[in-house]
Amino acid sequence: MTNKMTRWFLYFLGIYGLTLVFFMGKDFLFSEEQIDAKTQFGAEGDGMTDDTQAIQTAIDETPIGETLRIPAGLYKLSKNPDFKAITGYGESYFALKISKPITIIMDQAIFQTEADGQYGVFWVTDTADVHLKGGFLIGDKMPESGSLVSNIAILLQDSQKSSIENVYTKNHSQGIHLHHANDNLIRNVTSEFNYGSGIINFASDYNTIESCIVRNSGDGHLSLFGGGKQNLVKGCVVTEDRKGFTDQQGITVESEKNSIIEKNTVSGFYYGIDIKNGADSNTIKGNLTYNNEYNIAVRPGDGGNNLMTPSHNISIINNLALNPREGSERGIYINIGDGHVIRGNTVEENNLILRDKELRVRYQKANFQISDK
Repeated sequence: MTNKMTRWFLYFLGIYGLTLVFFMGKDFLFSEEQIDAKTQFGAEGDGMTDDTQAIQTAIDETPIGETLRIPAGLYKLSKNPDFKAITGYGESYFALKISKPITIIMDQAIFQTEADGQYGVFWVTDTADVHLKGGFLIGDKMPESGSLVSNIAILLQDSQKSSIENVYTKNHSQGIHLHHANDNLIRNVTSEFNYGSGIINFASDYNTIESCIVRNSGDGHLSLFGGGKQNLVKGCVVTEDRKGFTDQQGITVESEKNSIIEKNTVSGFYYGIDIKNGADSNTIKGNLTYNNEYNIAVRPGDGGNNLMTPSHNISIINNLALNPREGSERGIYINIGDGHVIRGNTVEENNLILRDKELRVRYQKANFQISDK
């Protein structure tokens, strides 16, 4: 009897143990080793120590597919002259380089660079499945010299299936630059006070830029450029509110094909949503544009033989293009190209300007024009 009870006891004990493993999971019995830039690689995060080499070593030593954590702190970074990227815009230098699939979690970590040194933070190149999460990438001041690519916060170059999420960038030549990089996700990024674009997608395809904030920068604040295709810009807020900055561009769609600009808010620019230079078969839908000289424009370009190419087959659908800048009547302005569809938009009276007579006849009554009278 005793042996039977013992067997039953051991049986239930075994069931209990298996249940414990099931519910507690690997965090209880099979916990993964934490890879930590501070405790394992000597990064200080005190704002005074140069942590460039310590963090680069941590990146290099993180196994493929694993996660590196960079804890809260102020990490001073310096230029690595060996980390030189070549793009269509010129040369770019960086403090840190990533060339293998890893995840870096940087919540509450601040990375500080020196603008006069003309370098950026992360160069992600020739890889896939790199995921950057959290963190503040801040230059000590807005760059006053150099080029559009001399101080890029993050360059994602020739890389695929990667993501940049919940990152803040400030005081760079460009915030996020995707360069020949396909099938990536940029989400919940805030980029402001850049010399050039806050986010630029150059010659890159199948990327999603979603729920981002870009403000008070230069060039096209959020730019699709260089012949990319099938990209999505959705749910972003793009604004310019500095005094005297009256000639900026909000979202630019330039030489782009089959991409979608959807449910964004754009205000404070000369050109709010700017379609130009050979763009073809793009869809602009459900956006709110206001307080721009041209809320939405389809036009040749900014000058020069290579920047004056007509755009065709642009669908502008169900947008609110209201309250252009004082004195302007350019809610939606189309002055070049064939095959456009302009339907279901709301503008103020006389603010739908379609230069082509056939276009006017077809779509003048297919949109809503409101009046204060």
